[in-house]
Amino acid sequence: MTAWPLQRDCDAFYGNPRGNRGQASIGWERMNLVFISPPWPLFYAGKPCRLRVHKKCAGAFEAWFLAVWANAGKDRQLIRAWGMDATGGAYNFRLMRGGSSLSMHSWGCAVDMDVPRNGFHDNTPHFATLRKEVVEPFLKLGGVWGGDWDGDGDGLDERACDGMHFQFARLT
Repeated sequence: MTAWPLQRDCDAFYGNPRGNRGQASIGWERMNLVFISPPWPLFYAGKPCRLRVHKKCAGAFEAWFLAVWANAGKDRQLIRAWGMDATGGAYNFRLMRGGSSLSMHSWGCAVDMDVPRNGFHDNTPHFATLRKEVVEPFLKLGGVWGGDWDGDGDGLDERACDGMHFQFARLT
């Protein structure tokens, strides 16, 4: 298993995605980002899509998808019921919500899944009911799930719960 970087060390591990004048670096994108797809159809805003992620974590995302696929018994209807056929995206060069630091999506090391039922600040994300089937396979790969950030439930992290968010960058 890869030892994923701390969030503050993403530049050192994934490279610096910043280009000129606060824009994304096109050269960095060409050198580091790849497209992946789960073994089932994936949709963004109702349209078929692939995910654009960093090449260093592409294999881990693919392994996660294969584990979820196996847990679903390779049943596309179950994948749909779980919300794993709908993504909010992966690579997106932008700042964290309400912050001045880059989002983990800026390095292509994060993906959002089933946004409607796992909303930002919702302390009861749908994926919490699928911990064994969806979340634990991701955690076993060393990833971090935003649904474990309690926002103030209070027992975990002081970040706002973000149940849609899965990333390959550690917090501590």
